[in-house]
Amino acid sequence: MGFKLSRKTQQKIVVVLFSFLFANLSAESAPYFSVYNVAPKYDANAQCFDYVNSNAPKGGALKFAVVGTYDGLNPFAIMGTSPIHIAIFCFAKLLDESQDEVGISYPYVAKNLEISDDKKTITYHLREEAAFSDGTPITAEDVIWSFNFLIKINPMMKQYYKDISKVEASDQHTVKFYSKNPKNKELPSILGQIYIYPSKFFKENMNESGVITKPFPSSGPYKISVADFGRTLVFERVKNWWGEEIPSNVGQYNFDKIELQYFRDQNAAFQSFLAGGSNLWIEASANKWHTDYDISAVKDRKIIKKIIPGSSIQATKGFVFNLRNKKFQDIRVRKAISMLFNFESLNKSMFYNEYYRLNSYYGNAELAHSGEPAGEELNLLQPYKDKLPAEVFGPSFKNLAYKEDILPREILQQALELLKEAGWELKDQKLTNSRGEIFEIIFPYTNTSLEKVILHLQRNLSVAGIDLKPRQVDASTYTEMVDQFDFDMAMVGIAQSHSLGNEQREYFGSKSARIKGSKNLAGIENTVVDELIEKLIVAKNYQEMLNCVHAIDRVLCWNYYMIMNWDFAGLRAAYWNKFAMPEKSPKYSPFPVLTWWEKPDIQQQEEVQQDQGIINKIMCTIRGWIS
Repeated sequence: MGFKLSRKTQQKIVVVLFSFLFANLSAESAPYFSVYNVAPKYDANAQCFDYVNSNAPKGGALKFAVVGTYDGLNPFAIMGTSPIHIAIFCFAKLLDESQDEVGISYPYVAKNLEISDDKKTITYHLREEAAFSDGTPITAEDVIWSFNFLIKINPMMKQYYKDISKVEASDQHTVKFYSKNPKNKELPSILGQIYIYPSKFFKENMNESGVITKPFPSSGPYKISVADFGRTLVFERVKNWWGEEIPSNVGQYNFDKIELQYFRDQNAAFQSFLAGGSNLWIEASANKWHTDYDISAVKDRKIIKKIIPGSSIQATKGFVFNLRNKKFQDIRVRKAISMLFNFESLNKSMFYNEYYRLNSYYGNAELAHSGEPAGEELNLLQPYKDKLPAEVFGPSFKNLAYKEDILPREILQQALELLKEAGWELKDQKLTNSRGEIFEIIFPYTNTSLEKVILHLQRNLSVAGIDLKPRQVDASTYTEMVDQFDFDMAMVGIAQSHSLGNEQREYFGSKSARIKGSKNLAGIENTVVDELIEKLIVAKNYQEMLNCVHAIDRVLCWNYYMIMNWDFAGLRAAYWNKFAMPEKSPKYSPFPVLTWWEKPDIQQQEEVQQDQGIINKIMCTIRGWIS
């Protein structure tokens, strides 16, 4: 006779088994990985992470509107446009990172890992129970195919894993990676981030560019149930998902359904949310946050406005110059244009003074450089003194700040002098070079809310005779332009982790500058940056990593590769009052909504309302007969 264990009993069994795993591992094997060799926050007795509700009920639906479109379902294919968050929902990884620690990874598809004494081999032992949503087991072959597939179709992945020379399977549940750079201390962690594909399905159904249009068996908590391209994408929680009771997953992925509704227009998407078509809206505009929510649904608390703290992912944000274009190759041009941007006026007129200006490529936290370089940071920079701007060895970088809406005359004059030295002179209100060419900047964008910001920059630059031409295009055209580097300036936004390493090659390394589709939009080719990144990758501890990051940050900032943007402390969320969330928000999570759940009474209320509606209709019909 069959029986079913309660959820709490199942969790207790998992904890016992997890404890047994800790106790019986050899010295070379571990159920977690720490990049900087520090003890993890969560030990074998931990049932879940601190920032979740382990008893959160499963059920309900999360619906949010997305501006744009999609034409494929592979998140790492260079060709086409894939849906946001599909990797998080549908793909499991070898290891999973907690969102309140730095550099710590825990078991996911891999139950543990082994690292050889010489650091040249990294072995992952897979869970026998791990399976795709169609019931097919996840095997070493799937992991190996996923790795080779990712580095083949995606330039960033190729750079990310360049230190891996070979990967092979010891058996159906054992994968071994061979490193050609034993000093790359981050490799076990970033290999753990590999999203696991159903290899057989993809080989049979994708095209040569890696694009796939059929819903596929997922390894993660959700599978695709509806893919109406360009309109809707629906994720359905996998029933009896194999990974649900793993401590790193408990309390997360609580919705039975997650629905993405696609719109071409930002306003149409927002109006759909206000009408109840979707139930979550992440507001990016400070102006709209203050002006577009003066409605009865908000006043009656049917819609909740909340700023979620703790979403402190560091990011590289700015208007990037395309150095592949000759006019931006002179640092004096880039510096002059940066000087002309009046952020304070923009913040006051459009942002309700809610933003702060970024003075770093890594946010304003401990990853950002400060003061003058000293100690080990100075030792890192000193050998390159003849190759760097002198300012790198002085006080930390800080953007000019203006008290008035109009640029100070002396600043404008300084900018014009720099431009003149670089071969550009103001003639008849137009900045012109000796060949009679007018200084023009093509700035493509998709989001209508960005238009006013670009027009503000346009007015700033016009006083120096620079003709900035905004060009609004659709999402697919924009992606194509950016991937092909067909722009003068563009907006860049790169989420940075709190543990930096191999990914910096793709963002700022010379080898990625000419690779179509890379994240190095500026086209930075700086040998000093390249060498500092390699030193960052082999940093032995967290402080050594910080020293390298601070040095890289100084070099990037003082070369004026972009006009730095701004940031806001938190995440603006508006949602229909049907959700609950943990008291504590994950410190480093880019999408904390995954720890939310739908209030059980909401589901009951909706059922009661439906029943009451039916009863009312019946009663009305009966009254009609009687009368």
